Amino acid sequence: MSQESAPRLIVALYGPTSSGKTHVSVELCLRLRDELGVEPVVISADSRQVYRHMDIGTSKTTREEMHGVRHEMIDVAEPIRKLELENFVSQARDHMDACWDSGGVPVVVGGTSVYVRSLLEGWEVDAVAESRNALKKDFPRSMASDAHEVLARLDRKAAAKLHANNYDGVINALAHVMGNDTERSKSALGARRVVLGIDRPVRDLDRRVAGTYDNQMRRGLQDEILDLNARYGLEDQFRRLSNQAPNQVLHTHGYSEWFELARETGKPLDRLTPDDLDTVRERVVERIRTHTRRQRSAFKKLQGVRMIRNAREAFTTTCDA
Repeated sequence: MSQESAPRLIVALYGPTSSGKTHVSVELCLRLRDELGVEPVVISADSRQVYRHMDIGTSKTTREEMHGVRHEMIDVAEPIRKLELENFVSQARDHMDACWDSGGVPVVVGGTSVYVRSLLEGWEVDAVAESRNALKKDFPRSMASDAHEVLARLDRKAAAKLHANNYDGVINALAHVMGNDTERSKSALGARRVVLGIDRPVRDLDRRVAGTYDNQMRRGLQDEILDLNARYGLEDQFRRLSNQAPNQVLHTHGYSEWFELARETGKPLDRLTPDDLDTVRERVVERIRTHTRRQRSAFKKLQGVRMIRNAREAFTTTCDA
């Protein structure tokens, strides 16, 4: 890996939830710094870790786990509303440019494939943002079903994947169709790319997903959820708006299931019984396992991805690319 032949390099590490990305990415960064003398910066590409106060349930990398490696795009927004893709891309690119300007290497790490690809492939997202804003004026939330009908006429497959009441999802899908789609509006990034993938056998991944949740509970997930509820009034918001609630805590696996069960049982969140918590665990684990299946399917969309098993292979592959 020569600085002269490749003045700009971007490394990406993609993998499903609980596949071990955090450990591998930090070890890779330490080797890039200590053995090659380049300063790495981790650009988190996780659609949940961008939100403040959602720490344990999103498995944010702790200061101790970072081992001095700088991490960006964590805790950049309040969860009161969704951080749109164009906002993520704009902020992340600023960090990447600053890293390159100082002679460093941005290392994009995450399990949100659209975030990873948008940075790797230089997506132009302004057209989609403009379309989204216009569509929200033409189709206010009360006209979600009308927007869904339009989407069905333009892209039947996309409409079939979305409930007519999923307003944000329908508007986003329409924006992609009418804004010429970010994937078809790529621009050259102008950097050499090394794309790494990490995965595990399904049974191993399923076991690790369950273990991750149990560890989160030991670390205080229940208290974190109660604090979030007190901070944002989530029980009331979920009771009034259900899946239309804007707060992203209520749209995040590991959190949303708590509020669902509280509403179903008619109990306050802080009065859930041990049996209730067992039910919550079953739902969380099952949904995240299903989510990992979707994440794994994204590997084929990553151009030039090279599968690795550990930090040593990640470092060797990066040096040889």
